[in-house]
Amino acid sequence: MPIAGLLLAAGGSRRLGTPKQLLRDASMVPLVTRAASQLVEAGCAPVVVVLGADADTVGAAVAAVSVHPVVNPAWERGMGESIAVGVRALEAMGAGEASVEAVLIMACDMPAVTASHLTSLMTASAGGRRAASTYAGADGRLLHGVPAVLPRRDWGWLRTLTGDRGARDLLRREDTHVVFLEGGALDVDTTTDLARWRATASDWPPSPHLPPSDTHES
Repeated sequence: MPIAGLLLAAGGSRRLGTPKQLLRDASMVPLVTRAASQLVEAGCAPVVVVLGADADTVGAAVAAVSVHPVVNPAWERGMGESIAVGVRALEAMGAGEASVEAVLIMACDMPAVTASHLTSLMTASAGGRRAASTYAGADGRLLHGVPAVLPRRDWGWLRTLTGDRGARDLLRREDTHVVFLEGGALDVDTTTDLARWRATASDWPPSPHLPPSDTHES
């Protein structure tokens, strides 16, 4: 059964100082375009992209991808609000009906994610199971988080989320299946994170926003 996709791309990138959704990878593809394309490549349908800060510019970056952009007017309140907006949008499109088994929630600022990893999560979720990514944190402990697949039975809870409370409580449950994501702890929130990401490619092009030597958190 098909799995819907939900891409969180509404944040204001306050600590980075520039829209991280539009940072380009080594192939000059914006992060938000790359993430949306990965969801489509993995077979998610329909795919909703939740926009907020810089909505027009970020939306233009996914215009050529087969996705449905929606704007979260309360994006400043946090990720929980965006998840709720995205799930309600999917339900309004009919994706909450029996034809769709689950939703794969993904953030746009995790460069270690690949379409292959998303496919592995979808496989792990077969039979209505919940599946989350797991990766080593800074202290070596394994963390559970997005990308994650949440079955339709969880949608009622997801649509009521508010503030910055995400799906972490569900993903930490013992019945959640996990798929390891190498490098999953890296999300591009600060200029230090950006420098770490750039360091993975020797032929990285100059950033249009930040000088390569800038490694100070804002």
